[in-house]
Amino acid sequence: MAISLNHTIVLTGDKWAAGKFLAHMVDSEAKAFGPFIRVLAGETEIEFQNIEDNVANDRIPTTHLAFLMTEDELDVVLEKLKGHGVQPYQDPFYDEPGVNNLYGGRGCYIHDPVDGHQWEFITAPYSGKPAHQAKGKWKDFVDPTAVDA
Repeated sequence: MAISLNHTIVLTGDKWAAGKFLAHMVDSEAKAFGPFIRVLAGETEIEFQNIEDNVANDRIPTTHLAFLMTEDELDVVLEKLKGHGVQPYQDPFYDEPGVNNLYGGRGCYIHDPVDGHQWEFITAPYSGKPAHQAKGKWKDFVDPTAVDA
């Protein structure tokens, strides 16, 4: 069996609001599962848990998740974001509004409106050397495919 990510827990202040927002973005459903609200994104379950129900944390740490999708699915997500009044950004620093064209596809970053988690929507997986950002924020990255990396 190949290894894959089965599920992850995302802490939130409102598990239903967070789950419903993400489910709407990825065309899924938010369903109760024990103390969680579960959203199936592809083959991975994102389980939202209210912070007060988590004994290991007393604050909501920011979570970053990237969702790989088709070009058509990204177009739908972008329309849904517009409907929610959520601004997509080209870069993970949230400096440039819009959609990027990196790694042979398109992508964007958002802060979810419930807790500020960082969701990324991409149409091509990252491969090769990380994209160079002209503002210098990603300057001199190590190429993970290099022999001496």
